[in-house]
Order: sequence, then C-alpha cells, then structure tokens
Amino acid sequence: MATTKTRKNIPPFKNWPKVAPQIICATSASWAMLSTGLVRGWSSSAIPQLTSPNNETLYLEQNEAAWLTSLPPLCAIFGSLLIAFPMELYGRRMTLASLSIPYVLGFYLMGLSYYLHSAAVLFVGRVITGLITGASSPTSQIYVSECSSPRVRGALGSFTSTFISFGILIAYIVGALVEWQIMCFVIGSLPIVLGLAMLMMPETPSWLVSHNRESQAKDALQQLRGKYTNIESEFQRIKTNVDSQLPNASYSKILTSGHLIKPLLISLALMFFQQFSGINAIVFYSASVFQEAGSTLDRFSASIVIGVVQMVFTMMSVFLVDRIGRRILLIISGVCMAVSLSGLSAFLYLKSAWEELSIVDESTVAESSVFEELGWLPLLCLMSFIIAYSIGFGAVPQLIMGELFPLEYRHRLGTISASFSLCCTFIVVRAFPEMAATMGLGGVYGLYAACCLMAVVFVAFFLPETKGKTLEEISQFFGQATAKEITSCPFILIKPKGDPHALLSKPMPKSNVPTQPN
Repeated sequence: MATTKTRKNIPPFKNWPKVAPQIICATSASWAMLSTGLVRGWSSSAIPQLTSPNNETLYLEQNEAAWLTSLPPLCAIFGSLLIAFPMELYGRRMTLASLSIPYVLGFYLMGLSYYLHSAAVLFVGRVITGLITGASSPTSQIYVSECSSPRVRGALGSFTSTFISFGILIAYIVGALVEWQIMCFVIGSLPIVLGLAMLMMPETPSWLVSHNRESQAKDALQQLRGKYTNIESEFQRIKTNVDSQLPNASYSKILTSGHLIKPLLISLALMFFQQFSGINAIVFYSASVFQEAGSTLDRFSASIVIGVVQMVFTMMSVFLVDRIGRRILLIISGVCMAVSLSGLSAFLYLKSAWEELSIVDESTVAESSVFEELGWLPLLCLMSFIIAYSIGFGAVPQLIMGELFPLEYRHRLGTISASFSLCCTFIVVRAFPEMAATMGLGGVYGLYAACCLMAVVFVAFFLPETKGKTLEEISQFFGQATAKEITSCPFILIKPKGDPHALLSKPMPKSNVPTQPN
C-alpha cells in the first residue's frame, strides 16, 4: 500500500528553491537575537576585568557590577512594551533594520567609557543595549513567523533561540582574546549586519495586507515562496485572515475569562520556572562561577565550552519537540537539570566545608587535593545542566505560549508573558551576587535545583499536551465559549469588503459559528 506524503511528514527543507528565500529572511531577522546574545555574554568576560583590584581604570565595586550586569533584563521589560507601536506603524522589516543603530551606539559608548574614564557612560551604553534586547525578541519572532510557510515555520522559528546562543558564544570567544573595551568595539560592529541585511529583505505579506498594500504583499509573498510558486491560494488565505480579525480584547476581559486566564497562568508559570532554573545567572556570571567553583579549566575556556554546548543542543531541540512531545521533553529536561544542579551544589558545599575545616585543622590541608583532582566536576555538572535546559526549558515555553493563546488574544497575552519573563530574569541576575554571598554558591544552586523539581511537578499535573492538537481543541480544553454561548449574542462586528476600516453590526446566523484558524 503506497504512502501518500502529507505536509506533516514531508521534510521541511526538501524543496530548496521554495525554502531558501525563507531561510535567508529568518537568518537576517534572527541576527537581532544574535545581538541580544552579545549583550548577555558581554558581562561574563567583562565583569571579572572591571572588578579586578589590578584594574587601573573604571574599577567597579561588587554592587555596581551587579547592577551593570542586571540592567539589560530590567531595561528589556520597557523595550518589549515600547516596540509594539513602531512595529505596527513602520513594519517589521524597517523596525528590525533600525534596531541595529542603537545596538552599535550602545556598545561603542561602553567601549569609549574606558578612554573617557567614565562609569556613567558605561552604564548609559548598557541601558541602551538592554532596551533594544527587549525590542528584538518580539520583532524578530513575529517577522520570522509571518514570512514562513506552515511547513517550515517550526524549524525556522527555532532560529531565534539558536542565534541567541551563537551570540553568547561569540561574546565568550572575543572576551577571552581581547580586553573588555576592545571587545565592545568588536562585538558592537556585528549588529551592522542586521541593518544592512534587513534593508534587502521583503516586508511580511500579512503586515502589507493589513495596511492595504496588496500589490506589494503579492510581490513579497512571491519572493518568499520562490519565483515559480503559485501563491494565489495562500495570498487569499492571508487576506481572509487579516480581514476577519476581531478587535482586541480588553485586559478586563482577559482577567475575567477562564479560557484566557488559564493558559496565561500556565505560560507565566513556565516562564517563572524557566528563569528560576538559574540559567541566566550562569550565562551572565559563567566566568566568575567557574573561578569560584575551583574548576581546573581556565574560566574563559570553560565559558566557551558551555557556549558551544548550549548552541548545539538548542539547535537539536527543534527536532525533538515534535517527536517526543512537549510535556515529556519538559519533564526530562527538568529532572536532568535538578540532578545536575544538585550534584554541583553538593560539590560546592563539601568544598566550602572542607576549606573551613582546613583553617581549624591544618592536618587536613594535604587532603584538600581531592577537590583539586575533581576540578572537572563543576564543568561536567554545568554542561549537563546546559544540555538539559537547551533541549527542553530553553525553547519549549515560548513554543507552548504560541499554542495556548487564542489567535485574537495572542498579541496582548504574549506581551504579558514576555514582560513577566524579563522581570524574572532581572530578579535572578540581580539577586545572584547577594544570594551567593549570603547562602554560598552551593546553597544557590540547591535552590535552583528545588525550582527545577517544582517545575517537573507542575508540568506533570497542570500542563496539557499540545502535540498534534489543533488550536480549536486546545481552546476547548480551556473552556472557550461554545457554539451555543456564541450564538446567544444577537450581533457581531464584521468588516465590510468595501471599507476595511468600517465596522458594521450584523446578525450572526446560529449555524455559522466562527472557529479559530489553524
């Protein structure tokens, strides 16, 4: 019996002439996320240099260094909220292209602060880059999603998280080779690629249609799908989807509707567990963590190894999520993260206890060589943690967020979820130095391990499996209004074909119940 190939089992990158333009667009847009990775990875190499007693210029106290490190996620909260207006007014393409300017400005100011002997200039540059990291994520993800065909949207959607890991790795490598001020100019020049590349990319067809530029939308869609591809059916589908969008719900409606608040709370919980696993504390302070953990590897070399592992396994996660399923992958990820952090916590606790004992009893000093011989253990634990995080909690919460939220509410709910995630990131990064000083590194990692175990329990009992389910089935699971409830309202608002900006009130037949598009 012959097997007919469907859209689901056709390899996503098989038809290269049709897919290549979309890959180029996704790569160009994801360069914004690479720039975000550069901002995140900068502090790991620069902070140890800025806080070194031998540093002759711009010496920072530990409290100042903690604020400098945690500024990007704090500023990113506001950047993610402010970017919605220009993204809708000027388009996704031009917004992404313009982001390259403040990226370069921020990094260059940070580099100039060394020669100006001004910590204030360093902080200003850090604030600017932090704001733009918040603006980069929604803009690049929306651009990639709106430019991708359904068959490759999942694979191309993973480009953003992969490019973040790539940017972090680049910052680690450059930071190991040059001084921090030179690193600012080197990595600060890379966002120029984003601006130049996006100027050559097409605007998203959905945005063009929504702004009544249908001829340009057709040209853009043809460019994205290939010269000889018939785009008429897809163009009509895009046009229908844009014309049928209902006005956005108010925030009061979100808070009082069970089928909206339930998926929002699940998404917020996943974002909380994602950040309180301690991932960004490790990324932002990786060099310092290895130094204090007593790893036998050079701290910069260890950071580079972590960066490579994170990038590789983030790329692998896209192939696992549709085969294993969301819930199973998150449970495996959470358990492995908890085990890795528990092992690291036990090692650091015993090492600290043995050092305190050595001060009292000098006879134990010789036996401390046992911990020196186990200097590879912190790297092993952190590598296994990064692997577990990358294949599960690194990307799946963002994927589930897009699946749980109904289409017409996705923009507002997504903004709430993303802002909450950035708040958690700031809390984790800002509190890490104080927690390490108070609890010790062993205690901090033990707390992160407990959060990972709580995440496993939450996923096992409260997260529905969305693999293979339609958006309608997911919405019904959360109690979306039934056909009887919808048709009980005698009027709906629709867009007439003649004037896309006008709204008419028209009775809705009971037999014509709108459903959420796949």
